[in-house]
Amino acid sequence: MEIEIQGIPQSIRPKYQSRIRTSKADLARYKKLSREMHAQASRADLFSSHDGGAPATSDEPYGSSDRARLLAGTTILEDGSRRLQESQRIALETEEQGADILRSLVGQREQIENSRNTVRVPTIVHIYCCLTLVIAPICR
Repeated sequence: MEIEIQGIPQSIRPKYQSRIRTSKADLARYKKLSREMHAQASRADLFSSHDGGAPATSDEPYGSSDRARLLAGTTILEDGSRRLQESQRIALETEEQGADILRSLVGQREQIENSRNTVRVPTIVHIYCCLTLVIAPICR
């Protein structure tokens, strides 16, 4: 609305600007009142009993429905903790298996490299011997 006022002729602009200021002040006041009423309702809901308005007794500091909600919340929390511990256990087992696999692969790699070196040396010697047997008679 403030942007629209800029397009209004100068003669009537102050009238609408004062209306906007008043409206903004009213809006701020209503917002504050709404927050206060919401806070009061929340406090009243928190402190009131949920089982028909009967106050909590000294034997039972929380209402029966509050106790049931607390027990349900505790059960949910314990279940979540149990699942989290189980997930952590599985993650550790998976990590251990991965480390075992990597160790095994390193060992296999070393075996392959040793086998390659073992095969390479006799092959070179064998080729040399064959060449000397073939070339030696020709050179004589």
